[in-house]
Amino acid sequence: MSKRSTRPSTPAWSVRWARSSPRWAPEGAEASLVADEIARIVALPAGQRPHRVTINPIDDGSEEVSDVADQIRREFLTRVGLADLLTVRQANS
Repeated sequence: MSKRSTRPSTPAWSVRWARSSPRWAPEGAEASLVADEIARIVALPAGQRPHRVTINPIDDGSEEVSDVADQIRREFLTRVGLADLLTVRQANS
């Protein structure tokens, strides 16, 4: 026979996450921030467009996570002799 829990039931993490998410975004954090950044990047000349940009008004640390992942990827590809994959080259016409 199993013991019955006396702990109060809490909603699943996904429900709690969804309920709290409206509080995350700071004032002025609009979806248009993403569209504006896309337009800015598309307008840049070829060869000057960044590999990645971050639009992160909630400042959740995702930019730092991406920076660390890029560093690890660079180090690994260099170590295994594939560092040339880290450079974008123009295709021959």
